[in-house]
Amino acid sequence: MVHAEVTPTKTVDKDGGQFEARNMFCSDCTPPVAVASANTDPSSIQITSLPLVLLATMVGPVEDQSYATIVNTDSQKQGAYSVGDPIPGASGKLKAIRFKYVDFENNGHVERIVLAGATPPATPVAAVETPASDENKDDLQSSIDNGIKKIDDNTFEIDKALVDKVLANPMAVAKGARIVPAVKNGKPDGFKLYAIRPSSVYAKLGLTNGDTLQSINGFELTSADKALEVYTKLREATSLEMEVTRRGKPVTLKYTIR
Repeated sequence: MVHAEVTPTKTVDKDGGQFEARNMFCSDCTPPVAVASANTDPSSIQITSLPLVLLATMVGPVEDQSYATIVNTDSQKQGAYSVGDPIPGASGKLKAIRFKYVDFENNGHVERIVLAGATPPATPVAAVETPASDENKDDLQSSIDNGIKKIDDNTFEIDKALVDKVLANPMAVAKGARIVPAVKNGKPDGFKLYAIRPSSVYAKLGLTNGDTLQSINGFELTSADKALEVYTKLREATSLEMEVTRRGKPVTLKYTIR
């Protein structure tokens, strides 16, 4: 009797490896990276040597609503980029935007920019440095607790020392909420806040879950690029006025910096 050789059937992975599981209501959860092959291992992607700095990421519910604010420190060219956009100083385009890093093509391979102030994902160093980051976090939390005084529901006083700390390390408060671009009638409509932690600077400033931040001191926040521009202009401000949409109604929050 002749036995026919049976060829094993190849199993096809139908998830495509294109999307990462993430919890949009967990502000400090970095999405896991699929380990389907060596190419998807975070440690296999090299950190770029180009003079590029990742200032901020805005990860939207869909890919075309995600933005990364990147500056080329040599040319000083900066902007908000989405997947498929060319990166200043690189030969290729942006491939992926994550909470703490972005990947892009350059000279035929993929390179990575890690968010300013963050540690690269999946590295032993991150675990070793945890105690130090906890100490910094405790110091910042103490400043937040003592540096914001509520006058009434819409009026607050902010300690200048707290403002200086936040400006020196803006990513230190980034985990206090999930911030995503808001879209209305197909057009940018500010930034919506979710999963605000009760102890975060956002909560202390009177912001609540579902608020859409639309302007600061009259400067409209229509993109991550505009948000960066406003951030630069307001560094020396002694008062702030934020226009927010809350449950469909406009709300004005006022802050005095002392």
